[in-house]
Amino acid sequence: MIERMMLDTDTVIHLLRHSPLTVQPFIQLYHNGTIFLVSPIVIAEVYAGALVKEYESIDDFFQLCEFAPLTLTIAKQAGHYAKQYRKAYNKISLEDYLIAATAKMNHCPLWTYNMKHFPMEDIELFKISEPKE
Repeated sequence: MIERMMLDTDTVIHLLRHSPLTVQPFIQLYHNGTIFLVSPIVIAEVYAGALVKEYESIDDFFQLCEFAPLTLTIAKQAGHYAKQYRKAYNKISLEDYLIAATAKMNHCPLWTYNMKHFPMEDIELFKISEPKE
């Protein structure tokens, strides 16, 4: 059983769009007691791309999750990741480094479909097949 899992922005978007290949494992994990964590970065990215009429369903979804605040320790870890990976992986955003650091500091896997944005060897990625949309 997975006790806690960090959700990346792309995963949340697939859930909000009701992608069956994402919703089915989410429901199964949720019913098995998995606690889903979201970073303020993910929340900001979701709202940045949302329509006003979608806000209520987004709010409802985030009620199913726990908030994982950004801390000084997470910010430092994100900085270390950026320093370590930015030359070889110049397409990784600061937001992704912060999400990865949040997963690491919360000792939980990260559910993402953007594997190339998370080359960090010290975080666990939750892997399922990519939704076709």
